[in-house]
Amino acid sequence: MEQLPTRKKVIETLFEKWTPEDKTELIPVSAALNRVLARDYAASCTIPVVRASCMDGVAVMSERFRDGIPDTSEWKNGEDFCRADTGDDFDDRYDAVIPIEAVTISDEGKLTIMPEVKVTSGMNIRPAGSTIRKGDPVAKKNRRLRPFDLSCLAMGNITEVEVYRKPRIAFLPTGNELVPLGAEVRRGNNIDSNSILAENLLLEMGAEPVMYPVTADCAEDTAASLDRALKEADVVVLNGGSSKGEEDINARLLEERGAALFHWVAAAPGKPLCAALIDNKPVINIPGPPVAVLYGMDWCIRAIVHRLLHVPMPKRQTIQGVLTEEIAAPPTMEILCMMDVDHTEEGYRVRQKPWKGGGSMADTLGAGAIYITELGVSSKQPGETVEVTLLRGEEDFL
Repeated sequence: MEQLPTRKKVIETLFEKWTPEDKTELIPVSAALNRVLARDYAASCTIPVVRASCMDGVAVMSERFRDGIPDTSEWKNGEDFCRADTGDDFDDRYDAVIPIEAVTISDEGKLTIMPEVKVTSGMNIRPAGSTIRKGDPVAKKNRRLRPFDLSCLAMGNITEVEVYRKPRIAFLPTGNELVPLGAEVRRGNNIDSNSILAENLLLEMGAEPVMYPVTADCAEDTAASLDRALKEADVVVLNGGSSKGEEDINARLLEERGAALFHWVAAAPGKPLCAALIDNKPVINIPGPPVAVLYGMDWCIRAIVHRLLHVPMPKRQTIQGVLTEEIAAPPTMEILCMMDVDHTEEGYRVRQKPWKGGGSMADTLGAGAIYITELGVSSKQPGETVEVTLLRGEEDFL
């Protein structure tokens, strides 16, 4: 058998030949959670503007305390002292703040200061710009914005930010057998569950899904849907029709257009995946089985989305688990294994779920973790320890 390209080779070649266009938009800071900045930002103001109290207290003139605690029996609020709570500005005549715990103020406004208090110039006062100074950097380009990043931007009085537009990813399910969710299922029918899977995977990635209705296995209709999607989206995902069957027209359509970079990849399920470039836009034809969609979306579409967003692929949580059953795989393929995960007193135990016969597809797709076999390795034996990537939080298995 001819050596098939690896997942890594497909992505590297696609990225070498593809020159994506950066698309940005201005949005309010309040709506920018998890968006990615398209440029650096610096504070547009200084806080505090002059100086402020760093605690609840009473502002006074330190020179009146050179010889100890003065007689305050005739002091007047607003002339000889004033209240200065945390963050408060106050009159420039005052240059020190006495903690509120060290004074009493009567109902008549008379101030009494504890005798042990030592007052010095600048005491308990935050200088100008101690929170932030105009020109201070508050957020960097290509940073995915978290709540604390938004707070930094707001502190710098930034009201709008330029972010990369969410990549628009069109998903086109194809197949004569498919019916939409909620339709009556008759003989020969299959529910289009892949659209639900793909749409929510894309949302998790930070993309904007553009979902198309099911297109029948008709070359003219598929070509028309593809042309429309190429105008509306940055990336197009065709689902189904990728192999060599009579109704597998999608891959042939891409090949006929002379745009196919690869057809077949050393990764299964989903080996007949086809990757193409049309009008400088990636078009990926992912096979129809749900686990193939999960795999293809994960290694291929996820990489494309993150390139468009200018952020690295996130690292997922992994655990070490002991195999309870053999995993056999051709050494020339990277096989996606859906894994059961059990937590015991001795640690984690993991087992491959069947994805092709021998079990429910819904049960297989609902696995707790994934494991991808290594190129050049034909099997993993019971008792061996493998690293699996969790699809759910570790707390779900404890």
